[in-house]
Amino acid sequence: MNRQALKIAMAGGLLISSALAAQPLKDLQDRLAAMRSDQPIRVKVDVEIQHKGTAPLHLNSAKQRGRVIIEAGPWGVKAWEQKRADSTSRFSFWRSKKETDPDPLIDDIDVQALIDPAGWIGSLLNESDLVDDQMATWEGQEARLLLIRPSDLPAELAASREGEPKPAVVEAKIWLGADGLPLALERTGELRLPGLTMTQYQTFTFQQVGGRLLVARSTETASGTALVVLRGSDVKKVKVTVD
Repeated sequence: MNRQALKIAMAGGLLISSALAAQPLKDLQDRLAAMRSDQPIRVKVDVEIQHKGTAPLHLNSAKQRGRVIIEAGPWGVKAWEQKRADSTSRFSFWRSKKETDPDPLIDDIDVQALIDPAGWIGSLLNESDLVDDQMATWEGQEARLLLIRPSDLPAELAASREGEPKPAVVEAKIWLGADGLPLALERTGELRLPGLTMTQYQTFTFQQVGGRLLVARSTETASGTALVVLRGSDVKKVKVTVD
């Protein structure tokens, strides 16, 4: 085989390989699109949030628990807090204590994500490349595991110097059941820059109700350090039950 023929064969092989790699994501997107619905549904969402922050001569912590009711249908999505309990602890040598209104237990983005995970997972897949596709298990049952990473992560964040970790790591794992739909999803994000580190870890499990996909449970953990002495961490747990 001459050099030109070899180049053509290699190019063809790469194209075929790329198409095969992308196909599982396209299949999943199609399945997710069929699991979106505007039929009326009402769910209750139990939320637990913990926050800790430290700095020189400064310490604060907060806990929030509550329940949010979400109703969705052809008219859109409506949510309201049904009950709530907050507790805070704060000491600061350099800042006076000031009462502020508490943040909502879940914001509009969270509400939409819980009631329509098929939508945001589809968008995530559209912006990602498939890195690995293998058989695995999830909570004792056979599953298919997809590993994806962003398609457009800036080069300065994706590359690392010799002997040093990459400045940024962003990836997601998706476990698929026998029907090809998500059982669970884990998303990890790490950012390491001079004077700043941030980590975010999210887990989701899903449920199917009336032909639509809903979040069943989620946990989000976020932590960060700035200038070595400024530290903070947040943990948010959510449970969704069809009312």
